[in-house]
Amino acid sequence: MTEEIKINLVNYITGNISDDDKIRIEQWIAEDPSHLELYVQMQEAWNVALLAKDDSEINIGEAYSLLETRLGLGHSKKVSLLRRLPYLKVAAAVILIIISGVIFFPKNKPVDNKERSFTESVYVPVGDKKKIILSDSSVVWLNSESVLQVSKGFGVTNRTVYLEGEGYFDVKHNEKLVFTVQTKDYTVRDIGTIFNINTYSSDSKFEAAVIEGKISIEGKFSKNKKVSKIYLTRNGVIKIDKTLAALEHTDDTKIINPIDSSVVRILQVENLDKYAGWKDNLLVFDEDSFKDISKMLERKYNVVILIRDEEIANYRYSGSFNNISNIQSVIDILKETTPANYLIKGDTITISSKK
Repeated sequence: MTEEIKINLVNYITGNISDDDKIRIEQWIAEDPSHLELYVQMQEAWNVALLAKDDSEINIGEAYSLLETRLGLGHSKKVSLLRRLPYLKVAAAVILIIISGVIFFPKNKPVDNKERSFTESVYVPVGDKKKIILSDSSVVWLNSESVLQVSKGFGVTNRTVYLEGEGYFDVKHNEKLVFTVQTKDYTVRDIGTIFNINTYSSDSKFEAAVIEGKISIEGKFSKNKKVSKIYLTRNGVIKIDKTLAALEHTDDTKIINPIDSSVVRILQVENLDKYAGWKDNLLVFDEDSFKDISKMLERKYNVVILIRDEEIANYRYSGSFNNISNIQSVIDILKETTPANYLIKGDTITISSKK
């Protein structure tokens, strides 16, 4: 491999390449499987090397070092490379701004998924949310206590990610490489779309809502082992009870539909703020139980909520909270509108019924 090819590969990865050189390097990549493998490795090395130690620092030296290792460049060639590509630091800074404090790191917060090799992960701690721009220009917002894993070869041989928690996806359409979101129980495929997925492992529900476009959802939608596919279009919402879907029906003589209404609900919803408003600091409750509301508040405000009475746990509440930054303000509103007592001690909130 000539030094010109090496330089053009770096140009290609960082997006600073002329149209003519782009055509030549894409032809070179397509010529031989080993060329494609090298390109994939270099792309991953660059992505992994962009480690944000805090919200304003990026390890450019490590990025260069890993790229040099992949390219087989020595120290003298490194100097030549940096002289010929002074914009690499600018590219790294731009990527830092794009990831906005998100740390990409291999094998952190592992998720049990054996079907595909995932090389990068993003974890969002409790009480936070993050915006990520993937290498294909798709935008992902991750909600509190969520994990997104990016597959090996993303943007080159596939566009597959793995989600645990909640994510809002604004997908850049690509007919050749379908964008796929794998979760523990279901697989969602994009058909030119903006959509939200809620699939926390600690919750019994799986929810998806389509803001624009169309998606397909594959998985078990009944109390048998049959895998089916459901299509969802704009303003469509699907709610799946993962607990019921995991059950097996014992009556073999009974015909079971591939979609069981006791497991799956499909709705058309005019206002999707309830499902996607969290991205814009909006919480919307529509006849939600206090048990479910408490989970959302725990994740958003990094608190522990204890409900002392079953009656209160099942109490249904409707209301919205727009851009409220602290849990105390939320509790003050709930005090005025619900039949419950609230005791706040540190980061623990105890809710009990009014006697």
